[in-house]
Amino acid sequence: MDVLAGTAVGDDLLVAMLVLGIAVVHFLPEYLPSIPFVSRRSILSAAGGISIVYAFLHLFPELDAHRNALEGVDLIVATLTAEHIYILVFIGIALFYGLERIATLSEATELPSSLGRFSDQSVFWVHIGGFVVYNAFIGYVLVQGRTGTESSLLFAFAMGFHLFGNDEAMEQHYHELYSDVGQWILAAAVIVGGLGALVYTLSDAAFAILLGFLTGGVIFNAIKDELPRTRESRFWAFALGSLVYALILLSL
Repeated sequence: MDVLAGTAVGDDLLVAMLVLGIAVVHFLPEYLPSIPFVSRRSILSAAGGISIVYAFLHLFPELDAHRNALEGVDLIVATLTAEHIYILVFIGIALFYGLERIATLSEATELPSSLGRFSDQSVFWVHIGGFVVYNAFIGYVLVQGRTGTESSLLFAFAMGFHLFGNDEAMEQHYHELYSDVGQWILAAAVIVGGLGALVYTLSDAAFAILLGFLTGGVIFNAIKDELPRTRESRFWAFALGSLVYALILLSL
């Protein structure tokens, strides 16, 4: 009995450390020291490969396992069925594409008049709001242990690299505003999501919907940081990160 209790405590401590580790990731792009023979772009390219491989090998199968939870669920103007499970991934991609597009237009001071008086700070808060939900769900999933694999460590590793790439992009968009405020909010969101998982369990339908959005967000944000910057990206790092992590995941 004591051995089992000790194991449970050890598992809880590991999960707590992983949640805190993912939160700390938000501060790494600014303070990460230079690594000999490894450029920052190489790290980001490897992060993109790891994120995408995890999405395809574990998030998609986990999403598929929850398809029956969608039967009869009303989402906006449609009633979902099990066959609509992957539309959630598309919606996630579309949502984060929209956020990225608004941020890019704001930087270029080309916001269309239809958006009205939408200041840079307004764009920042909308963008941050999307990632707050994203990050909180990552913390929730980690604590609940519903990661699509038996190893929470592998999920945390993939999401940590993924959020590292997200932070780099957000810092380029918002500079001091993100460094002074945004990264603290997103780090706190991971912890709040983890704490929320201790006292509340989402319904299977809500979990499936948020997992679909997360999967779409992972795919879009990982590809978005690679494809537009082919001259700066490192294909060897992307391929190596993808291959090594795929082999680890497939060996489970």
